[in-house]
Amino acid sequence: MSLLALPFLLILGLMIGSMVVWIWALVDCIQVPDDTMYRSGTKLIWVLVIVFATLIGAIVYLAIGRPDATSVAMARPNALPPPPPPS
Repeated sequence: MSLLALPFLLILGLMIGSMVVWIWALVDCIQVPDDTMYRSGTKLIWVLVIVFATLIGAIVYLAIGRPDATSVAMARPNALPPPPPPS
């Protein structure tokens, strides 16, 4: 492996990593069911911040705007209804 390949691989790895963080933040933001769950802002604002500010916007969303996991889990309905009472 030549010495020129190492910086290329490092830059490629950083680019792929930043793209993964960006997609993760965007999908996470879109999946929040209600605007009141965000710590600040609304879904539209956060999607625009993530899209236009790319990696910086994704990091800011994950640090500041992302709702708590417990509030999102409580808002989603269960997939199965509760079992009937015994008769």
